[in-house]
Amino acid sequence: MAGARGPAISAHRGGGEFAPEGTYEAYSAALAAGADYVEFDVRRTVDGTLVDYHEAGFGGERGVSRLTLDTLRSLAGYEVPEVAELLRLIAGRAGAHIDLKDASCAGEAVELVLGLLSPADIIVTTRDPQPARAIASSYPQVPVGLTIGGDLGESARFVLRRARTLGLSRLADVAAVGADFAVIHRRLATSRLLAECRRGGIATMVWTVNRGLRRWLGRTDLDILVTDRPARAIAYASAGQPNCPSHCRRPEI
Repeated sequence: MAGARGPAISAHRGGGEFAPEGTYEAYSAALAAGADYVEFDVRRTVDGTLVDYHEAGFGGERGVSRLTLDTLRSLAGYEVPEVAELLRLIAGRAGAHIDLKDASCAGEAVELVLGLLSPADIIVTTRDPQPARAIASSYPQVPVGLTIGGDLGESARFVLRRARTLGLSRLADVAAVGADFAVIHRRLATSRLLAECRRGGIATMVWTVNRGLRRWLGRTDLDILVTDRPARAIAYASAGQPNCPSHCRRPEI
């Protein structure tokens, strides 16, 4: 867990300080800066390649799952990274923060990651309770996080559920699937909710924080901070934590 040295830092899609997010160049920059984790979004192309691509596709019949890797790269206008190549790039240098965007490739993605990294260097996050539960059950050695907040539909559904079940916790789904982490949108990450996580033995990850970095980095109730500005966050953290390599902030769960 985070302690006096503050939360670990996850570079959201590699960060966007020195190169466009989600590119090999962005991930290389995050690694050079000393990010504890790099975060990438996992989808599968029609030819079976796991790729890092945030959006579902390009509309109509041009979803990522219907495109070959070459076609995806052509439409995207850049070399969309392959997950396997990213894992080789970060191995021994940072942890992998895998954000599953396509639930159908959850098992395949975890197996790929475990083939290249140790479970201590992996966190898998998803907004979908079903793959979160499946991974927690089938791969108990791999930390899993369930995302809450930041989505109007998900928030509206929770409000309706709470109207039927008074006192329902915002962490109910996190606990129900056996997740290790609550992956909380920054607007939902109140001191009260983070304290509830601590009481329940649930680790905390807050996304995506780009403002007030010094304040967030000073918190002891936060385990991982996800940011588009990893180099800046690392510089702030290092200024207050002399002689502390970035990996010493990586949480233990």
